[in-house]
Amino acid sequence: MSYAPVELAVLQRNDREGRAPGSGSRVPDRMPHCVMLKIMLCGAADTERVRDAFVKVVEDFGGIPRHFLSGTVNYINSATSSWTENSRESVQDADICVFVIVEEIGRITWETEVSEALMSGKPFLVLCLDKTHQRYLFLHSTFPPPVELSVIPSEQDRNLVMTLRELYHERQITVAPFTDDSFRDVLRRELSQLFRIAVGHLSERNRRGSAVPLFAEPSRLSMTDLAVARRIVLDEFEEKHKRKQALRALAARAALDEEPLYALLTSPEQGIQRLSFELLEQLYTPRPADPAFLEHLVVIANASDDVGVARRMIPIVMAIDLPGAVAALALLDLDDAGCKRRLAACLEAHEDAVAELGLGGPVAELLRACLSGSAPSDWKSRCRAYLDRLGGAPRERTD
Repeated sequence: MSYAPVELAVLQRNDREGRAPGSGSRVPDRMPHCVMLKIMLCGAADTERVRDAFVKVVEDFGGIPRHFLSGTVNYINSATSSWTENSRESVQDADICVFVIVEEIGRITWETEVSEALMSGKPFLVLCLDKTHQRYLFLHSTFPPPVELSVIPSEQDRNLVMTLRELYHERQITVAPFTDDSFRDVLRRELSQLFRIAVGHLSERNRRGSAVPLFAEPSRLSMTDLAVARRIVLDEFEEKHKRKQALRALAARAALDEEPLYALLTSPEQGIQRLSFELLEQLYTPRPADPAFLEHLVVIANASDDVGVARRMIPIVMAIDLPGAVAALALLDLDDAGCKRRLAACLEAHEDAVAELGLGGPVAELLRACLSGSAPSDWKSRCRAYLDRLGGAPRERTD
């Protein structure tokens, strides 16, 4: 049986130190096909102080520890060798990165490895020796922004302040302090929390997988199922077809509040935004509609680059609340000929209700807006005829 170089190194070390199988990171006779979790210790050379504790904790978790001082990182020796590139590839290959600040700031760690972890979405932790962390807090308060860091005499202190300020204030990353005696416990706690989050995501994925097949029968959905549907439909990273299934189920049950509805109506995913407008009559239940809500819909349509949003909105808002829609649609931008045609047709379709509700005046103004422009069209003849029936002079605008 062959082992990867890192796994072989761990086994050889266990043999040298007389460790029993199971105290290392692989048990050859019992787990021949186990994929080991690779956890990488990143930092300056002084992370040697915590390396043994790091190795012990990682192996207790059943993982493979990686650290550049041990040679257990990815590297290629050649005429074009690059420590920076080796570090980047090592981060990509690791499952979790643990960035540790003891006293020194490693340039490659904070200029390359952190950026690579962030860009690749790699889970990572940041730990800092408490004494060093307290020094940062003192320096930060003594030389607060916008004071130039160049006034700090020590280069090591300047690097410390620059690094932790970036972590805290620009990236908003949490840093866990530790002492020489508590590193093992702090690392174990932080890794456990990371695993707990990962298990939570796995559980959520399983819950979603169980709920999606039920969306075809909305009447059978429990309150728990509806809560899962809401999380799915609001997750911009979820698969679009699952979000659409969830949205249709929520619409059938009228089970979406206004705040998440606003989020869907402005979704960057075009298909979700369009479907939200199409299902709006079911999703938005207050009658009569809040005038502010209807005006907000028009604002969304005006701001959208997708003319399909406005075209879908026009008939829906009229079906929800005709008087409110007529008032709100006066704010609609009518640069698109398709919107003019849709608006004129929908107003004519509600001709009886317009007369019954006494909306002739504002509807006539909307029809005149639809007739603006000089391009001839068959639908404009119908629009003029309706305007004549309302008793409004066809004062066409050319602006």
